[in-house]
Amino acid sequence: MLGVRLDSELEERLAAVARTQGRSKSDIAREAVRRYVERHDEAFLAEAKRQSLAAAAQDRHAIDEDWDVMIAASPT
Repeated sequence: MLGVRLDSELEERLAAVARTQGRSKSDIAREAVRRYVERHDEAFLAEAKRQSLAAAAQDRHAIDEDWDVMIAASPT
């Protein structure tokens, strides 16, 4: 369970929206938090994937350089 403190103006606005939609303040807050977490979790996962792909590309480049050195050093 989570308790959240809101300033009075935001709480009044939340209450007005809840009344208009026939929902509870908790229901609206729960939906807002869920959307926030999904959005930021997706951004985190996308960044992790980007970093993983960048690291893999660097590894491939290093391996290519190793092969180039070995080929240059081998007798013809």
